[in-house]
Parts: sequence; C-alpha cells; structure tokens
Amino acid sequence: MKERKRIGTFWGGFATALALSACLTTALAASGTVSYNFANVALDGTQKITAGQDITAANGQKVPGSILYTDEAGGKTNYLPIRAISELLGVEIGYDSASRTVLLGKQPAQPANGGGDVIDLRTPTTVPENPRRGDADLIKSRGGTILPDDDPKSYRGSEKMFKDKDGELRFEYLVGNLGALDDLDKKVAERHLANGDYPKNSKGESYGPKQLASYVGYIPDLLYVAEEGDHPAGYYRQSERAAAAAKFEGLSEEECPHTLGIPLYDSEGGVIGSYNIGCAGHFYKPGMTLEEVLGSVEDAVARGEW
Repeated sequence: MKERKRIGTFWGGFATALALSACLTTALAASGTVSYNFANVALDGTQKITAGQDITAANGQKVPGSILYTDEAGGKTNYLPIRAISELLGVEIGYDSASRTVLLGKQPAQPANGGGDVIDLRTPTTVPENPRRGDADLIKSRGGTILPDDDPKSYRGSEKMFKDKDGELRFEYLVGNLGALDDLDKKVAERHLANGDYPKNSKGESYGPKQLASYVGYIPDLLYVAEEGDHPAGYYRQSERAAAAAKFEGLSEEECPHTLGIPLYDSEGGVIGSYNIGCAGHFYKPGMTLEEVLGSVEDAVARGEW
C-alpha cells in the first residue's frame, strides 16, 4: 500500500515538513496525481529552485519547491509556493485568514492591534510596531522558547514567532487560539485533544494528529493516522518513518523494496500492526532535466506502473 498524503490548507502547506529521496514522493489528490520537486525554476537565466530539493518556508521548515499536478487526461500543471513567487518577482505577500485570501502586491493598511487576520510572511528588517503575540505562559508550559522581542528574526511580518520544544519556529498567536482553526480542524481538535493539548499515555508520551501542532504548540510523540486499506487507525513515530524513507535513497528500481513497514502503535505505544511507507516510484535521478523527468513519468504511465 502506498502512503496517501493529505493536501493541507494554505498554512498546512507551509508548515508540513516533507522527507524527500531519489524515489520522489507522490500522492493521490482528487482525480489526479501530485508529485513534489520535479521542476527547476530560473529567473532571468539564473536558477532559483532546483528539482529534487526542498526550499525553506517562513517558519524554518523544509517544504517542496514545486508541485506537479497530473490530471486524469495526462495534462500537467506546475505549482510554486506563493512565498517563493513573491520573492522571485519582488512583490509583497500576505494572507487574510478571515477571508482565506492570499494578498500579492501592495498590502492593505494594518490595524493598530497588530494585523488582525492579515498575515505577512516576510522576515522584517526591523522590529515591527504592535506585533501580534500569543500566550507566552501557555507556550512555555508546553516546552516552547520565547524569542527576543528586540530581534527582527523573531518575527514574520507583524507576527511574533517562538521555538517549540523540538526547535521548530512557530507562530505565537496560533497556540491555543481556537478561532484560528478552520471548521475541519476544530472537529479534529474536539476528537483528539484534551483541554487543548495532546493527551499523554501512561509513559508520558503525547499522541494525536500532526495537523494540530501549530494550535497545540508542538508535534506529538505518537502521530495519528486514520484507518486505511490494510491497517487500522493508530499512531507512528516520526523518527521511524524518517528512517524508513531514508532507506529508499539512492536505490535503483531493481534494488528498491518499494514499500517498507514501520510499527503502528496504539495510544499506549503498544504495536498493533504495520504502517507502510512507499517510495512511490522511480522517476527521477540527480541531474535529469525537467523534460527527462516528465518523459520518465510518461513512460511509467504507458507501462501501467503509475
């Protein structure tokens, strides 16, 4: 069974860390196929994004530099992160969470309370006036580190950042802010959280869905996965998933096992089954041009392998 990935919301796309290897990860989305990091991107003859490599998002995490969507008819469309486009073209970027609107170009005037629902994704050169902060005590109670108020690198636009217990940058105002969740994530939170936090088992390990990490303030020890195919609902460990994905690196199609199982746990950390991680195909080798990659994919489709 190949691993299926959830194509997240705007923030999910910026926040999710994705492991890549020579076996490029693909995912099914709607009626087509989504593949990551297929494209080189050049501006005025200078390469800015390299196929096969991640880029660094506003919160410091690694995310795909490009996404290729292939529809049922074989039509292909490339997508780039909005923030990457803004930096390449030199235009301002923001996000209005209330209306779910990406703002390109000249930004509207910011209210005095620190930006309202408009989120600027750039790192400022000076400390912003009236930045939007969060509940520092709650953040620290969950292992987070509050960053210096006088350092511009502690901000993204008018938003104050913090480091969670694993050292990842996150937005302060999202922690414990139920109003910042969409309706879907509110339902997920009601089902999986206890008093706004990940519950803990008898060993002291936290468990729950990764998609709520920005709201809770950290990634849980055991990551939830819904029932699908040949495995029940359960939890996996990120370290074991990353180790399995790393085993695909550098393997030829003949050498690759194509799927590797990692332990699937219950909330107490007891093994209840196996969760399969798939290499998702062998369509890319370092040094290949975009045309060669697309040709490799088309050949695999013609052979019925994808």
